[in-house]
Amino acid sequence: MQSHGFKEANATFQSDPRRLIGQVRRFGDAGPAYEIIALDETNKVVAEVIYSGERVICEIRDVLEDPMAETIP
Repeated sequence: MQSHGFKEANATFQSDPRRLIGQVRRFGDAGPAYEIIALDETNKVVAEVIYSGERVICEIRDVLEDPMAETIP
């Protein structure tokens, strides 16, 4: 059976980055949760911080280092 996870080699994202859309992650282990809502024209991640509604732009490699949010808050 083939894995459907993300592959990363030499800090380059090798899978379809659109698969990140809809994921809820956390900035670091204890930071606020955010939802990935889109990719911009330069293939950076557009995320919305859940509590504040603030939109932020992040590098894909940084998002992949953030843990998935298991709970909110």
